[in-house]
Amino acid sequence: MKETSMKGMMKAATVAALAAAMPLAGFSAQGRAPKALMVMVDGLRADAVENMPMPTLLMLRDGKWKPGYKGCYSWTAHTLYDARPSSAANHAAIATGVTAKKTGVWNNGETPKGNFAEWPSWLARVVDAQPGIKALFTYTWDGDVGLSPHPGVIDVMAPSVENWPATPGAYDEYGRFVPNILAQADAPDATICFIGTGDGGGHRSGFYPYGNDYVRNIKAVDRMIGDMLASIASRPSFKDEDWLIMVTSDHGGYGRAHGIWGGHATTIPVVVAGRNVPNGRLAGMPHNYDLAPMALSHFGVDVSGMNLDGRAPDKAVADAARPLRDGLAAYLPFSSAKIDNKAGGKVTATAHGKTVSGVGGGRFGNCLHVEAEWQGACGVSLDGSENLSFENEADFAMTLWVRLDKPQPMQTPIVCNKDWANGANPGVVLIAARTTDAVKVPGVCFNCGLGDDRKRLDMGTFDIDYGEWVFYAVTRNCEGILSIYQGGHDGRLYWIAEEAASMKLKTGLPFVIGQSGTQKCKVSLKGDVDDFALWTRALTHEEIRSIYECGQKGRSLGNLM
Repeated sequence: MKETSMKGMMKAATVAALAAAMPLAGFSAQGRAPKALMVMVDGLRADAVENMPMPTLLMLRDGKWKPGYKGCYSWTAHTLYDARPSSAANHAAIATGVTAKKTGVWNNGETPKGNFAEWPSWLARVVDAQPGIKALFTYTWDGDVGLSPHPGVIDVMAPSVENWPATPGAYDEYGRFVPNILAQADAPDATICFIGTGDGGGHRSGFYPYGNDYVRNIKAVDRMIGDMLASIASRPSFKDEDWLIMVTSDHGGYGRAHGIWGGHATTIPVVVAGRNVPNGRLAGMPHNYDLAPMALSHFGVDVSGMNLDGRAPDKAVADAARPLRDGLAAYLPFSSAKIDNKAGGKVTATAHGKTVSGVGGGRFGNCLHVEAEWQGACGVSLDGSENLSFENEADFAMTLWVRLDKPQPMQTPIVCNKDWANGANPGVVLIAARTTDAVKVPGVCFNCGLGDDRKRLDMGTFDIDYGEWVFYAVTRNCEGILSIYQGGHDGRLYWIAEEAASMKLKTGLPFVIGQSGTQKCKVSLKGDVDDFALWTRALTHEEIRSIYECGQKGRSLGNLM
């Protein structure tokens, strides 16, 4: 069934008729009727959920929607690996639970040619397994036409809200469309709802750094989801229903574009609420296509023989609270000309070349000033750091504040413990002024060597704010997830993440601030560094946020300890 009259679809009588046209579904073994709502948000970066903030998604995350419902989430979930982070390929993956290699949808415009006969949407699979189920796929983008071609799935292209709030009445037109359907007594049992609002704002004014249109539109998305939940909870039969609420995205973005590798377009959120979901942060790096098998299992459909690529998230992690001093191997506040490691231990700091500590104008008083450019040995070496024992051999974290007053030569190391002559070499490097993929503006990036077929991992770029102190953090945890954070003067903490289970951290070389681990890189940093810290363990998201927010208040890491 394909609805073509958008205004007609908005009439209450038509909405009621749509729902009533579908037969009633059965009940679960627990005595509650299984129901599911999947929301695909176009262009939602993971960090936008906390930064906007999006109170509805945060409520779902925290398991505070309704009594009996828990919440699980990931701020380091990922898009497809075998297709670029664009819409069509990821929409197909989210709906089917398989990657582009199986759906055959690699790029926008290819959905009509997708192999959905062999790899149908989870809506179609539920209808086939339980013919009484009512299923609805509703969307605003014509690129989704043909995504769920099944006679038992009602397919509705709804009114668009791409230009909200610039277009008066646009929210009322689309923002109430799905809530009106969900409020009906005979509403669909299983619904996929696509919201394109975020993507429209990102393309107009920027996904990162967030543009005004993106901020307004993402807040509208949260409002829409809140209205959907309110409609669900208002149903007279709600107490007898078992709802699974799933929210994810097809991509993030950088500047006014997406489709690029490196983290900014590929790091997305996953938020799930239900009676039988894990409670808390989901382990590892979930993918957006992991939600399809989760939805199938919710309806009692056996997925074991389907050969899906997605795996239903079933494990949550409770991040243990640890004192910040635990695992702290080096802490350099650069408060005086003598560089002391305030963490103690066997790591000592040695200045090389035109490097001066205790210079005024730091983020918290004094700082480290590195004056070199196109020179050899320079910066500060952390002697003894090459002998440190890291948890799980590769878990580590470092935080620091950086100020750069002008563009840096290409591939300039900010902090490095590797031979930077080849990015595939073991070790890590935080880099200034590197362009990656389609990104041409100066920024801060990250590279590490891998022990698998990928050889190296290069992660995106965070734009440099010249003349401003900017916070950076890098951490890799025991689940093999590498995350990079940037916190600027705008008060927002941005982050991106990639899988780095095979990362090789130890190199036999010390960590060096302002140069490579060999101290032979043809360029050295020219800029200021303050409040540098290195841990032999991972830092949690909450710990990194606390360090940044403390710094925003003018207090150094030392004040937290």
